[in-house]
Amino acid sequence: MHREVPAKAAKPAPVLKWLQWQETVSTMNATQLSTVLEGMAQPGNANQLFYYGLLNQQSENYDGWVIARDTFRDLQADNTLTTKQKQLAGILERYNQSRINASYGQDELRKQNEELQQQLADLQEKNRLLEQKIQAITELESTISIRNGE
Repeated sequence: MHREVPAKAAKPAPVLKWLQWQETVSTMNATQLSTVLEGMAQPGNANQLFYYGLLNQQSENYDGWVIARDTFRDLQADNTLTTKQKQLAGILERYNQSRINASYGQDELRKQNEELQQQLADLQEKNRLLEQKIQAITELESTISIRNGE
């Protein structure tokens, strides 16, 4: 009688585990993210580092995106990871860099807008003063005209 040995369940690829974590982290709200980040020890291995990067990526602040970008950049250079893990880290690094660039661009546009608004206010004030001067000159000319006519 021949006994069949059950096949071992295939262990999911490391990148699949990372993608599952990404899916989970993407549903966290700001309070959950903050709680997890505050309670998290310094990442000690690639999996912890990846999770740490995901948490920071999910935050809605510039500093978090910088941490995420740098974390994924470090993972991309880790030679112990699979090619797919490195590729995923590279994609996420570029994603966070694009968020950083967009935020920087928005800040620059906001500054330019504020400067233009100030210039507009200054020009409107100059215009108001010029109109007052024109009005004063017009009144002076009218007074002179009346006196000369007498």
